[in-house]
Amino acid sequence: MSHWDYKQNKIIRWPTKIYEEYPGWEEIDCGCCVGIEWGGDYPRECRDCGGSGVRFYHKKSGVYAEYPGGPFTGRESKKCYHSKP
Repeated sequence: MSHWDYKQNKIIRWPTKIYEEYPGWEEIDCGCCVGIEWGGDYPRECRDCGGSGVRFYHKKSGVYAEYPGGPFTGRESKKCYHSKP
């Protein structure tokens, strides 16, 4: 799970893990701080991962889930919001 490395002054993320027992699924680092959202006045559980610190991604469909084949939590965006329409 992501954590702050004060010596390097940057966020360190865990590498993606491939699950052979669940073909097509990957465990990816959510990007939050061990299940807690970055910043803010008080700690708040991350809405993307539910506080687990990891998200599961299905490469073929582009969906995220709580666990392989479990409740979906979102979809990969195909549109870039930074580009001009």
